[in-house]
Amino acid sequence: MSKQKTVGITEPQARTLREICRIFDSTGLPPTVKELAEALGISHASAHEQIAQLVRKGYLRKEEKKARSIVVIKRFD
Repeated sequence: MSKQKTVGITEPQARTLREICRIFDSTGLPPTVKELAEALGISHASAHEQIAQLVRKGYLRKEEKKARSIVVIKRFD
């Protein structure tokens, strides 16, 4: 039995997604986890967890073996 995707995202997850989109829109590249953590003022582990939750909920995808592996599937407005 697999986990179902949770509908909707929390405010911290929305903030993370908006920041990922902002960085991508301004640089043309997705942020690394370190860059994202610094931009949000959170720990590397917290940024990693936010990304994992957004992947699980279908907002992001991660490409394997890439430092800039974040791919936005759908944006949060």
